Amino acid sequence: MTDTFVDTPAEPGGRLQLLAAILLGLAATMTALSAYQAALLDGEALQGYSVSNSQLSDANYFYNQGNQTLASDQQLFVQYATATQQEDADLSEYLKTLMRPELSEAIDWWTSSEEAVTPFDEDAANPYVVNDFAEAEALDKKSKATFKEASAADDQGDQFELAAVLFALTLFFGGIATLFARRSVSLGLLGIATLALVTGAVQLAMAFAA
Repeated sequence: MTDTFVDTPAEPGGRLQLLAAILLGLAATMTALSAYQAALLDGEALQGYSVSNSQLSDANYFYNQGNQTLASDQQLFVQYATATQQEDADLSEYLKTLMRPELSEAIDWWTSSEEAVTPFDEDAANPYVVNDFAEAEALDKKSKATFKEASAADDQGDQFELAAVLFALTLFFGGIATLFARRSVSLGLLGIATLALVTGAVQLAMAFAA
């Protein structure tokens, strides 16, 4: 074993030690940069996921509120249609005073249309609308867009973390390279460290470009 390892790193000033020092310095700097960028993006992704969930929760609230409004309108319309069929004009007029303007206008459209089945038909000419549904759809779209942005930030953060792993390999192999007495072993380890550094640098560039 005494011919394989040195008791202490070689004296400073040798080319191998200089190369190892350069590799370690570059790897340490790039590791710090990669870790910093990964942390920023992970925080951005986490915040994005949180905002997306909040927007989705709000969308579900408006969907539920819209469904309640729709159910109430449908129930009121059934009562109105029954009163109209029974020719109870007073009740019909009273029920119309309880209606939302959108429902009242939709009933007027329905009575004047020969093709409409109910005031709730999906028709471009039908004035009936539940604003809560529009708000819910807008929030749902925002939630999906926010989630997509957060997912992209998360993926980019993963790329920076991969670069940090490659730079960590450079630190490992570059750090132990000068501990071997055999020059060929030291050169081989420095070669692996250099390859890891170059690969990490390419990965870092790709991460920034993502």
